[in-house]
Amino acid sequence: MWGMDILGPFPPATAQHKFVIVAIDYFTKWVEAEALATITEKKCEDFFWGAVVCCFGIPCVLITDNGKQFDNPTFRAFCSNLSIEQRFTSVAHPQTNGQTEVTNRTLLQGIKKKLDGVKGLWVDELPKILWAYNTTTRTLIGKTPFSLSFGTEALIPVEIGFPSLHLTTYDPV
Repeated sequence: MWGMDILGPFPPATAQHKFVIVAIDYFTKWVEAEALATITEKKCEDFFWGAVVCCFGIPCVLITDNGKQFDNPTFRAFCSNLSIEQRFTSVAHPQTNGQTEVTNRTLLQGIKKKLDGVKGLWVDELPKILWAYNTTTRTLIGKTPFSLSFGTEALIPVEIGFPSLHLTTYDPV
């Protein structure tokens, strides 16, 4: 089960990006996000196809708000063709998509911190914010979304000095 939502508008950045589309896997808490200049059902469909379906497979359920980018015949047909059950949150109670709302709040805090120092370059900081979110241990389960998604913890490459390698040939005789 995945949740999807739109954040923004933010100050215009490179390529006039003002919005962020966010998808979160409810089990692993893995987050995918992409900056957008405009919000259309085609862009939402393309994002979901590339960031979720192609990377993680077809989910059984997709929970979204009632925004016109999700609640329209084109996006409904896209979900239906993939046998994805599309569920909508209540207009009066957006917290019914609670996991997505909590994640959005965390991402917004990260973006707002970056806005102070980098202004229009917040789009360049988005991958770093996502990496930090996906590799931070969740207190409740004691695991990171990365480890739940990929079965191992993320490792930061460290420069290691190797002694000079001596190439030898193998002589089976």
